[in-house]
Amino acid sequence: MGVRTALFGALMTTLGLTGAPIMAQESQSKMIAAKARTIGDVSGVTQDAATVPPLRGIYVTATSMALPRFETLLKNLKAAGGNLIVFDAKDEGGIVSYPSEVALARTVKASAAGPLRDLKARVQLAHRYGIQVAGRVVCFHDPIVAQKLPSLAARSIKGGPWKELGRQSWLDPSLPACQDYNIDLAKELVKAGVDEVQFDYIRFPAMGDTQNARYAFDESRTPKHAIITAFLKRAHETLHRLGMRVSIDVYGIMAWAMDIDVRITGQRLSDLARHTDVLCPMLYPSHFNDGFAGIARPANAPYQFMFKGLTLLNDRVAGTSVVVRPWMQAMPYKVSRFDARYIVEQLRAGSDARATGYMMWNAHNRYDVAFAGMRAYHAAR
Repeated sequence: MGVRTALFGALMTTLGLTGAPIMAQESQSKMIAAKARTIGDVSGVTQDAATVPPLRGIYVTATSMALPRFETLLKNLKAAGGNLIVFDAKDEGGIVSYPSEVALARTVKASAAGPLRDLKARVQLAHRYGIQVAGRVVCFHDPIVAQKLPSLAARSIKGGPWKELGRQSWLDPSLPACQDYNIDLAKELVKAGVDEVQFDYIRFPAMGDTQNARYAFDESRTPKHAIITAFLKRAHETLHRLGMRVSIDVYGIMAWAMDIDVRITGQRLSDLARHTDVLCPMLYPSHFNDGFAGIARPANAPYQFMFKGLTLLNDRVAGTSVVVRPWMQAMPYKVSRFDARYIVEQLRAGSDARATGYMMWNAHNRYDVAFAGMRAYHAAR
């Protein structure tokens, strides 16, 4: 622990954050953990559902947003009835896509490979088409920071940084420096005119030997979900004061809310829903094994699977005013027949399950099929 404390002191000096004692970050982490243990008793400040518009969108990489094809995507999205794009502000590789002035981003050169030279101009272009912009910020899966500043990484019970499947990628979500980094990036997005921040990987790691990962709080006293909820509450309150809407991505499996999943990830929907405006479950049918939830082949049952997942999720967040806007599958992975009808079936399920809008995911930003399905669905309404 002494080595880790010294590293925290060096980090604070490097960033010029404070003149606080070396123990400051770990002391703050313990204070956060103590506060987190009571977070379930604090009511949220979620916007009323009526104030969150029904947004219909697609995911775009930062590279797509930087290229001329971005305007074509905007035109096609608008023609298909869409009004939202979600772009990578900080991706799962830890790359910040635009030139950030946040101290930690500058220290680790997180923007070095970012393709967006003028984020504000690209946001303004989307707005000219009547399309809102959400910035996706991957929170705690950050190989750049984890490798360059191992004092901020999850630790291994065997000593040194913990690695997920052999790769040092995860930060310690309980540390103030890790939490503040993501909030500070979101605050920059406000200045660029972005309409919404969408926090992704707002959880603890779920793959590999997670039982050997250790963090700067006592897990026997503070459950992981209290740490994640406390972070989201603080981020939500901070960003609301700046007029920023907040959404979060959650595993689709969390609709079924198995205790083991909550213990590992720290995503307890009933708590998170009180501290965000929009909940975005990743309910891609192809990502669930055959037979899951009694469905022979989820990948080939888009309506049945999407409707069931959203219905269960609505039950989990009953009593809150959170808006549910699901991610839907816009790629052919494991699907026997991927066509416009496949998209329509998911959209029908979302509507029948009272979702407010939707977002289409295709990692390569190939949306011809999705746009065809969106056009067909909205034309029939």
